[in-house]
Order: sequence, then C-alpha cells, then structure tokens
Amino acid sequence: MTAGGGPFAGKVALVAGASSGINLVIAQRLGELGAKVAILSRRPEAIEAAAEQLRVLGITVSPFAADVRDSALMESVAARAASAFGPLDIVVSGAAGNFFAPAEEMSANAFRTVVEIDLLGTFNVLRGAFAHLRKPGASLVNITAPQAQRPIRSQAHACAAKAGVDMLTKCLALEWGAHGIRVNAVSPGPIAGTEGLARMAVNDTLGRRIADALPLRRLGMASEVADAVTFLCGEGAAFITGTVLDCDGGMRLGEIEAPTSPANNVAQ
Repeated sequence: MTAGGGPFAGKVALVAGASSGINLVIAQRLGELGAKVAILSRRPEAIEAAAEQLRVLGITVSPFAADVRDSALMESVAARAASAFGPLDIVVSGAAGNFFAPAEEMSANAFRTVVEIDLLGTFNVLRGAFAHLRKPGASLVNITAPQAQRPIRSQAHACAAKAGVDMLTKCLALEWGAHGIRVNAVSPGPIAGTEGLARMAVNDTLGRRIADALPLRRLGMASEVADAVTFLCGEGAAFITGTVLDCDGGMRLGEIEAPTSPANNVAQ
C-alpha cells in the first residue's frame, strides 16, 4: 500500500525502540497504512538511519534520540511529536534490553538495567504520551514477551520486567479506559532476523531446534508482529483493551531452553 493512504491516514503514531528490528518494521507498517510516524531510540545515528529508510518509502517520519529511562525526555518527545503532527493516535512502546545469565551470576546493576529499560521505560513512554493522546480514540500497544508468562532459565531479569509490562498494560487499560484510551500488548516469540533470536540461536543447529520446539514448527516474522500491532490499533479491535496478544507460534505452550554459551552473556 502506498504510504499516506490506508486505514491510518491522518493518524499520528509514536514508536519507541524503533531504530531496528521488530519496532522499525512496526513503524514502517503504520506509515505504509497512512500514519505520520515519530520514532525514538537511544542512539542518534541509529534512529536517523532508520528515519531515512522510512523516508525512502514515502513515509512522513520524525526521529528522536532519547533514552526511555528518562521520564522528562519521554514527555518532551511526546510533546514535540504532537506539536509537529497533531495528537497521538497510536503509541507503541517496544524498547527493550536483554542478555542471558543465571541469576546467581547476575549483578544487581545488570538486573536493574533490564527492568529500567523494559518496565520503567514502558511506563515513561506511555505516561509521557498521556497528555498528548487523542481522547477518546488513542490506542497504546506494549511489546512484551513470552517470558512474562513462563519462567525461562537465565532470564530472571527479563521475566520479571516483562511480567511487569503485562500487568502495567492491564492497569493502564483499567485506569485510562474512561478517557477512551485502549491499552494492549503484543507478545512476540522467536522472530527471524532479530537480535533477540541471534542471542538464543548462536548457530544454525540451535536455530533449528528453537523452530522445531514451537507448535507451528517455524520462526515468526517481524511483519507478523506488525500485523498484530496494527490489528490492535485498528477499528476491528475497538472493543479490545487490557489484552496481551500472543504472536509466538505457540511458544507459551512449551519451554525453550536458554543457551549456555558464555559469548551470549553480555549485558547491553
């Protein structure tokens, strides 16, 4: 579909963590469906490069370099995006940090860093956007993970943080529903071509094992996560709020072991 037309024509979207991977694909899909898109990520060069990719596709985009752990910056980004494009119709909070490490080998600082990026960052993005949301009508979508629902070895920090994101989603849906704001989440499983999968599948054999362990026997695609997000933001989901939509190939139904390779145990 040509950028500028489609079901989101005239709408404004803010996507956090959109310098690459799933969140960049989500931003692209929203833009292709007509939305004007503000994207943010911590590194200036990365978010500028992402914006250029979207501009080439004819998408109206404004990039912001900001750390989701800084609440004042999130308020500033939302205000600037709304000033440039108008009230925010869609907010996608997808910034995340992760690494693999047994709990007994993990420092308190490493644990805190992931919780601050994933959980505090999600709160900061949504809370910062609140004053600039279209009321009624705004749709907020958090990107969570199967770790929120199932314990996974060497993922205590991510499991705890994403469980918090799931509950935050439900609490904000409860509180902000009176404003006509819907709050949902999408939980992607192993997605081909992402940094998250690369950390789990350090070689082709592990990648095949992960795919074979899923009920659907294949890896997901970032475009499929974008489909789930756009569904939740669209008119077809107008009566859906407080829901976590699993887009994981059935990963939640069984356990996928975390890798034990020391090369993967690096905090970001």
